[in-house]
Order: sequence, then C-alpha cells, then structure tokens
Amino acid sequence: MPYILKNNKIDSRYEIKFFEIIRENLNNEKLDELYTLLDKKSNIVKDFINTLNLNNPDFEYILSLVFSIRRHKKKILDTISDKNLISAFNVFKGKKSQEIKVGKFLEILDYDDVIVKRDLAFEILHFLEPENNILWTTWIYKQDSGTGSLPYMADFLKRTWDGNAYIMPFTFREMRDEIDYLYELAYKNGFNIKPPFGTDILLAYMYADYVFKMVYAESKSLSVGVPDGYTLMKKLLGIEKI
Repeated sequence: MPYILKNNKIDSRYEIKFFEIIRENLNNEKLDELYTLLDKKSNIVKDFINTLNLNNPDFEYILSLVFSIRRHKKKILDTISDKNLISAFNVFKGKKSQEIKVGKFLEILDYDDVIVKRDLAFEILHFLEPENNILWTTWIYKQDSGTGSLPYMADFLKRTWDGNAYIMPFTFREMRDEIDYLYELAYKNGFNIKPPFGTDILLAYMYADYVFKMVYAESKSLSVGVPDGYTLMKKLLGIEKI
C-alpha cells in the first residue's frame, strides 16, 4: 500500500527534534483545552444530526464549525433549500459504512463543488462518530495536489523529499493506517496525545506552522496580522466559536 509516512524511512534525528519542539509548544494545559472544545464540538454535531427532523436546524452554525468550507457557507445557505440540506445530512444517520454515507451525501447535496461537499461530509462524520471516523479534510491531505499538513509533516521527518508532491491513491483504510501510525510515532517520542482527537491537534499544529512560515517568508510585516499559531489551530479545527 502507498503511504506518506507509514513504512517509509524516517530520520531519527529529525524525529526526536520534531517532537521536542511540539511538546514545548503544546503543553498539557493547551492540549486539555483543545480536547474539551473538540468534545463540545462533537456533542454539537451529534445533537444536530440526532434532532434534524425535530427542530429547525441551525445550518449556519453547523457550517461555521467547518473551516475548509468557510468561503462557501453563504452560497450554500443562499442556493440550497432546507429540504435538500435535511435530506443530505440525514444520510449520516444509521449504520452504513463511511464510504456509503459519503457517496450518498455527495449524490444528494445540491452543490456543484465536490471538494467542498467531501470536506463537509468527512468533518460531520468525524465529529458524529469520532471513535470510528478519522478527520480527513483537504487541509490535512488533498489527493489531487498531494498537499496538506500530513505531507508537510513528512518533509520534516523523512528528509528524503525529491521536490515532487505526495500524490497517492489513498483509501479510507490507508488514511486510517496513517493516523494510527501518527499516534504510534507520538507515543514513541513522549507526546501522549489521546484519541480520537489527538492527531487532529497534531495535524492542525503542522498546518498552522506552515501558514505562519509561508506568510513570514513573504513579508515580516504581513505576519503581524496573522493569528498566533494556537488561535489558527482553533480556527482549523472549527472550535474558535465554541
């Protein structure tokens, strides 16, 4: 199976330094706050899906909790009927597999951007059943371009990158294996993150680091307006409004 990290050689020197830096920047106090907020978000999503046909659904609030579709939120609310949204979100109820639920959601939701629909489906599924479904949005890994926080992390750990994008035909199972491997790496290096949200936090940290460094590389003065890394992590995880 093709993997970005699992089954690939990692430079132990960079591995040790990598997790040393992360432990310094994500102390137990920050981790505990993030776990608490992610738990609250999970409960909000569960309540939303479970009461979908009983109350007037607050679609605006639910969509605001998904970072990667924030620019599409207004268009979704303005162009898609409540009836269609309810039908699409109802797909997440029941015992069908993650693949079937995502496929049905993409089929039903009347929106023309497949990437946006996919991100929304994966985010809802993860927070609805976090023990069973991993978080796999485009900021974590985007298949068509081979970009995201997972490949960015690989650049640090492997140090064998040839300059080409990490483009691999990931399946749900392969991505789950990568997430499990991240927990294994973290535990090995004394960064004791807890499932089901620990790798969400680790990957958000990497993406926030990437964003800040890219802006800072372009202009030190522009970086003044960029949120600090911890605030940016909360935005990525969709918990800054909770």
